[in-house]
Amino acid sequence: MRRTAAAANRTGLIIIGLIALCLGLAVLAAGFGFTGSIDPALEAGADLGPVASVLALPYAALIAVVAALIFAIIGFRWLSVQIPRKDFAKPFRMQADARTGLTTVHAEVIAEAVAADLETTDGVSDAQVILRGTARRPELLIHVDADERADIDAVIAEVAERAAGNASVALGAPLSAVALEVGIARTRSRRQRSVSVQ
Repeated sequence: MRRTAAAANRTGLIIIGLIALCLGLAVLAAGFGFTGSIDPALEAGADLGPVASVLALPYAALIAVVAALIFAIIGFRWLSVQIPRKDFAKPFRMQADARTGLTTVHAEVIAEAVAADLETTDGVSDAQVILRGTARRPELLIHVDADERADIDAVIAEVAERAAGNASVALGAPLSAVALEVGIARTRSRRQRSVSVQ
């Protein structure tokens, strides 16, 4: 149960799309001769000598290298964001009024307790839980590995009713979302399969 960088991907693709759109419109304008009124050198049949002379300058290669480094850094940054990562919530503040005292609970502690509770379920061999959101709107992300001979419907019902209910009671607020992924723990000779349930 890990979070991927869907929002960052969308933002990056929008930016790249807008840049490509602007460059495409500029090339179309130059191709149709609309840029000749701005600069005669930009006409469709103009001599490219001035452009070649700029590219022949001694610092042109340095500019190209710097631009390549900038694009490489942006590319590596984008790749690093693609690595899925766990996204636990900040510590939950269980009281609304600080004058009566504060109780804060780390999301990892609650997630470990829910996972331990899930592992006592018949047919579940392993469980991983991530708790996100706020104390008023908690979200539970659950991954359980069920035995290949277990009744998957019964496992899902047990997780949805008992474990999610216990987590809701412990947090003192109804869960705003529960995502469940059921993996089938197979023997070593078979590969593991997963099914996602929302």
